[in-house]
Amino acid sequence: MSISLKSQKMLWGRAAGRCSLPECRLDLYEDETETDDPTLVGENCHIVAESDDGPRPNPDIPVEKRNTYANLILLCRNHHKVIDAQEGRYTVEFLHRIKNEHEAWVREQLGLDTAKQEIDERYAGLIDTWQRLAHVENWLAWSSSVLSGGQPTLRREISDDLDELRHWLLNRVWPRYYPGLERSFENFRRVLEDFYNLFHRHAEPVGDGHMLLTRKFYQIDEWNDERYQRLFSQYEFHVDLVQDLMLELCRAANLICDRVRETFMSGFMLSEGRLMIQSGPSMSGAFREHVVEYSEEEINQELPYASLQQFMNDRVDRDYHFGEGTAP
Repeated sequence: MSISLKSQKMLWGRAAGRCSLPECRLDLYEDETETDDPTLVGENCHIVAESDDGPRPNPDIPVEKRNTYANLILLCRNHHKVIDAQEGRYTVEFLHRIKNEHEAWVREQLGLDTAKQEIDERYAGLIDTWQRLAHVENWLAWSSSVLSGGQPTLRREISDDLDELRHWLLNRVWPRYYPGLERSFENFRRVLEDFYNLFHRHAEPVGDGHMLLTRKFYQIDEWNDERYQRLFSQYEFHVDLVQDLMLELCRAANLICDRVRETFMSGFMLSEGRLMIQSGPSMSGAFREHVVEYSEEEINQELPYASLQQFMNDRVDRDYHFGEGTAP
C-alpha cells in the first residue's frame, strides 16, 4: 500500500519540508538550476517499520496503517539511514517525540500558515479519493478493456466505482482555492458522466456477472438485411463513441495530474508518468499504447469538454480518435 497524497501533504507541510531531527533541520527542497529541475532530497520515513522484518517492527499494527501520516516522520536521506541503523537509540517513542517537537518548532518559529495547510490537506484528501475510485493505479489495464477487441468491456467493480465517482464529484464542496484544479475535476466529471451513461446503454453482464460487455445489438433473430445493416452501422458508431469518450476521459485525467503538479504538488505521479491507453489489435494483430492529451488550444478553454454533442463534432480534431460525426 502506497503513502497517500494527503499523508504526504500533511507530513511535508507540517514539517515545513525540513528534516525533523533538531541537529539537522535541513531544507529538503533543492531549487532548480540552469541544467536541472527542482528535486526533493527528503524521504518519508516509517516510525514503525512498513514490513515485519524492517527496523522497529510491530506486527500488531495493521499494514494499512503503517503508511499513514501518524506513522511517518520526514527526514533527510542521511538521517533516514541513521535512524534505521541505530534502532536502539531511535526508538518508536523517541521518533514520535522528535516529530511532535519539530512540528511545534515549525509553527512557533517559522510561522506555518495553518489555514493554508488545512486547505492543502483537504485537496489532498479529495485527490486521493479520485485516484482510488478512478483506479488510476490500474488505468492502463481497465481502460484497455474498453478500447480493445471492438467490444467495450468493464469489470463490474470498475463500473461500480465509476458510478460512485460521478456522483461523488457532482456534490463535492471544494475549498475554492485552486480554481484551475477544480475546473479540471469538473471537466473530468462531465466526460465521466457521458462515458458511463453511454457505455451502459448497451452493456450487459456476462458469465458470473463480474464483467459487463457491450451487447452486439445488431444480431437479430430474423433475416432482414436492411435492418441488420442499419443496426450494425449504429453498433459501430456506438462502439467508436464509447471508445472516443474513454480517450477523452484519459485526457481529462492527465489534465488533472498536470493541474495538481502546477498548483499543488510538483512531484505528483512523476515516477508513474502520464496515464496511457492501449488499443488493438490492429489488422496485423498488434496492440499499441498511446499517451492522449489536450492540445494547448484545448487546455486554454475553460472546459475542454463542453458537452457530448460538441464532442462528437470535435473528436476528429483530438490527438487520436476512432469515429466521427453525430450520427451513423
